[in-house]
Amino acid sequence: MQQPFLSFALASMLVVPAFAPTFAASLDAYVGQQPEALLAAQPEFAKAYRSAVGELDLPEWTQRLAAGKRAERVDIDGTGYVLTSACSSRGCLDEHLYVLFDPQSGRASGLFFLPPASDNPDDTRTAFSRWYGMPADKATAKAIGAFLLERAIGDARTLATPAKN
Repeated sequence: MQQPFLSFALASMLVVPAFAPTFAASLDAYVGQQPEALLAAQPEFAKAYRSAVGELDLPEWTQRLAAGKRAERVDIDGTGYVLTSACSSRGCLDEHLYVLFDPQSGRASGLFFLPPASDNPDDTRTAFSRWYGMPADKATAKAIGAFLLERAIGDARTLATPAKN
């Protein structure tokens, strides 16, 4: 009588590992895609992004995400996310949008970043940057916020530094 239970238990152990790489594979499905392609070809991403930005008053280009960086996998406090960013077709020196997507939860959060003008150290534009879709969990929101702000500031510095020949 114990054999059916043992068989079921062994079968369960064999099935669980088959599901384990599903999350990693789902991240890989997004990595390397341009932001515009993610909106067009990944309905889960598009739904999460549109829900996160909701009724925010953002520039028109944020609806298309036409110019940006390919999506990459990032880990924040042990959780894997897909990070992509976009900017106006005029360039990324004025406005930059960061989108952090968690395929496991189907949620997106991010930062609409206004970098300070590189020629004006007193520029306060950054104060008008906006967060969106941040998780309710304060520790997670803090970790995501710190990561995105560090990335945004680093990107702004890189873009503001003239290329050396």
